[in-house]
Amino acid sequence: MVKNVLEIRKKCPLCNSKDIKKIFTKKFNQIKTKQFFKTHLNNKFPMRILNNKNYEICECQNCKLLFQKNILNKEYNRKFYNDYIDHNKILNNKNIKKQTESYLQSEINLINKIFNSKKIAILEYGAGLGAWVSSLRKAGYKKISTVEISKKRRKYLKKKDILNFSSLKGINKRFDLIYSDQTFEHLSQPGKIISDLSKLLKPNGFLIFKIPPGNFLKKKLNDNYIAGKDEATPLEHINIYTKDTIKFITSRYKLKNIKYFFLFKFYDSNFLKFLISYFYHLYVGKKFILQKKR
Repeated sequence: MVKNVLEIRKKCPLCNSKDIKKIFTKKFNQIKTKQFFKTHLNNKFPMRILNNKNYEICECQNCKLLFQKNILNKEYNRKFYNDYIDHNKILNNKNIKKQTESYLQSEINLINKIFNSKKIAILEYGAGLGAWVSSLRKAGYKKISTVEISKKRRKYLKKKDILNFSSLKGINKRFDLIYSDQTFEHLSQPGKIISDLSKLLKPNGFLIFKIPPGNFLKKKLNDNYIAGKDEATPLEHINIYTKDTIKFITSRYKLKNIKYFFLFKFYDSNFLKFLISYFYHLYVGKKFILQKKR
């Protein structure tokens, strides 16, 4: 069982190209993954499954996605997010709560600018514990659906009376806005999910997604690199998106990258804030607002 814990991605998980290049490889033990997991995960994680296994980063020569070649198989991936991540620690972290409240208000301000109506249909892909949806409800948005694969998190969403699906298969409507925060880096097949999401967008609909910044990872991958909570966290942040990758996504799925500070008048109190935010995210590669072309 231990031998088959890792699944090998032999082609790009975004564009399916087989033209991939290995840019970094070490044993999980060599980058001190076990030491990191002891604080990052709970004590249920079976450290033995990483013995003599490789942590390997590849680069797709077609879409420039960086990705971990060796990932957890379906069974252990499910256990990772249901059993090994300490959900109580997340819920009780006061710093996380404060940061969440601050940026959620900023997100609501942006969505209010994009849409003139609060009757829009909204889907959040990777709803987590429902913080974003709860904020939307308070702001007056009601037509909200969510997708969350974690069974524990779905139970939590159900308690909060949030409409939730375990996958995109059960959804047969289209949306004005699809939102995803810190999800695309975790997907074993991001290309399929992005394709499915784009089909669920109405013409001129918006896709907003946030990801860990990935434009500088290649500089970090050297002999001194060790596992941490960064854009390439072992077995968790398995996809790393570069500027060129985003350009590929917008071209393939007929989307356009929106300069969202244009939504504000220069004399608006939030104009400067969103102007700085736009260029920061453009340079770092962390937040993208894409609109579906007609």
